[in-house]
Amino acid sequence: MLIDLHCHTRPLSACSALTAAELVSLACERGLDGICLTEHDRAWDAGELAELRESAPIRVFSAVELTTDMGHVLAFGLDPSGFSAIARAVFAAAEASGGVLFLAHPARDGLLRVTHETVQYFASVEAVNGSDSKLQNLAASGLAKGFRLPGIAGSDAHTRDEVGRAATRFAYPVTTDGELLRELLAGRYEAAAVER
Repeated sequence: MLIDLHCHTRPLSACSALTAAELVSLACERGLDGICLTEHDRAWDAGELAELRESAPIRVFSAVELTTDMGHVLAFGLDPSGFSAIARAVFAAAEASGGVLFLAHPARDGLLRVTHETVQYFASVEAVNGSDSKLQNLAASGLAKGFRLPGIAGSDAHTRDEVGRAATRFAYPVTTDGELLRELLAGRYEAAAVER
């Protein structure tokens, strides 16, 4: 099962040119089995998310990309009350809710954002980001080896062209946010750049 774990839509992510419907349609056309909405510092309304899921021909998951003092963090299974700009506080909230955190695009801007603290707070990194260069992804993939879980992959899509450039391949079917979290915690997946 191939899921793009890093996608942005407007209006929740003001930097995105995509609506959720456009994202779903493009992901379906490009052979993805699912997408994960990871808006910047905001969670989807439960009712609107349920409507989108009902109409989508592929699976739609929800997480968040938080802007923290240690960089951008992809947070899965985090209660919205756990949103914070302090990575240490986000980690505590994830621990309390059974969530998991991945450091997003850790080699972007020529900075390798991995320290002793990083390894302590995050399960792993985004090893393949569809909006980063091959060199940045090579560095990120190397960093993933220092963490307890494999790295994940996502397109970091904000535009039509970016949708599905990278995704995470899961060994078992995933149909709910709870199942997605379970498979992430179990490490039963691999990061992949998607050929188009």
